[in-house]
Amino acid sequence: MMASSAAKAVRKRLRELHDKQKEKIRNDLERYGGEILHSDEMEQAYRQTHHTRSTVGEHTQRVAEKSLAICYALNKLHVRTDIQAVVAGSLCHDLGILGRDEKYETNQDCYRQHPSDSVEVARRLMASLPEKTPDIIERHMWPSARSKRPNSLEGVVVSLADKAAAAEDFIRGSRVKPVGFRETIRNIRKQNSHGGK
Repeated sequence: MMASSAAKAVRKRLRELHDKQKEKIRNDLERYGGEILHSDEMEQAYRQTHHTRSTVGEHTQRVAEKSLAICYALNKLHVRTDIQAVVAGSLCHDLGILGRDEKYETNQDCYRQHPSDSVEVARRLMASLPEKTPDIIERHMWPSARSKRPNSLEGVVVSLADKAAAAEDFIRGSRVKPVGFRETIRNIRKQNSHGGK
């Protein structure tokens, strides 16, 4: 009986820690990426398919959440990261893909060109782009073939989070029906206010 109550206490504590981290991620995304999150580009991102079974917006959300979780873990190890640059880089890394069918003739063209296009979108969306952000975005395809290694720890974090999120996109697909950014945010907030159920 004692083992059962101890296990319940551990599960409860883990849930509390998980909820606290989710709230911290939400706050950091809003604080450092609010102008991106509330942009027309992000709204469009939730309507454009990406990785076959997801949307650009959902993928971007996964990358941002995973990137911040990695940064928080590194911080516990006393390895500091530039959270503002990570948020901007993770939220903008694929926004250059928007309008893919009209912009690129082939998937290879998209693969090669969208990082540079995403940097340009980031520059339009943010009044003051953090110094490391262009490199984070430009090199986020690493370690894929022909992609250069990022010049910062933050770039490596976003690149690795991008690969993990892409795998999750293929495995799990969409979390929500792609209905548009504002409705998606309302759904996420409603979900979070009901304990994620």
